[in-house]
Amino acid sequence: ISDLAVDSFKKFKNTSPIISIENPPAGMGFSTGEELKEIIEKSREKFIEKLKSTGMNEKKAREEAEKLIGVTWDVGHINMMRKYGYNSKNIVEETEKVAPLVKHVHLSDNFGFEHTELPMGMGNVPIKEIMEKLGKEGYDAKKIIEAGNWWQHFQRSPLKETLESFGSPVYSSGQAPYWNQSLGFQQNYYSGYGAFLPQKNYEIFGGGFSGLPSEFGGQLRQDNNRLSGNPLE
Repeated sequence: ISDLAVDSFKKFKNTSPIISIENPPAGMGFSTGEELKEIIEKSREKFIEKLKSTGMNEKKAREEAEKLIGVTWDVGHINMMRKYGYNSKNIVEETEKVAPLVKHVHLSDNFGFEHTELPMGMGNVPIKEIMEKLGKEGYDAKKIIEAGNWWQHFQRSPLKETLESFGSPVYSSGQAPYWNQSLGFQQNYYSGYGAFLPQKNYEIFGGGFSGLPSEFGGQLRQDNNRLSGNPLE
């Protein structure tokens, strides 16, 4: 890991891609927080020594190590440790061990036995407690929803259900309402220019949040023009 990070840094300098090591499904090597913490910390130290040998001071080398080498924490994979006797408390404790090292978070749910990759909220991953332990690193980390195997059969985006499971606010102000309260929401838009605007406009922007296009968190597949409803091709 350290060799790859050093080669990358020498070639790309400040634009070097990060190396983020993921915890694999339970039972494989480095599948616990303790094991992952050890390999990342040792890799960072080796990276620092190699950069120091090129003339870089230790402070700068350590900054680069912390920026370029870290952890991808897969909450579904660590939850599979339940089949080896772990409980929610143990899973959160493993999360705490790697919290300062986290760069990415992979989101999927399961019941602690198989790698089912369910949407968040459909299993028993203690996601609220995990995110609390990850703290600022978890908030800043890139989060990837890994529930494609489930949602491919419904031809829908998993974004809305994921936001619901997190209790995320609908608006950026951070206040109510929340996505897990969105069922039955209606927008205050039932008037305007009447026949001057086509029916398609009201179907999208005059209905509930679930009627929005998928890129806005809704469930509407977009194969035509949003204003007129005419095919794009």
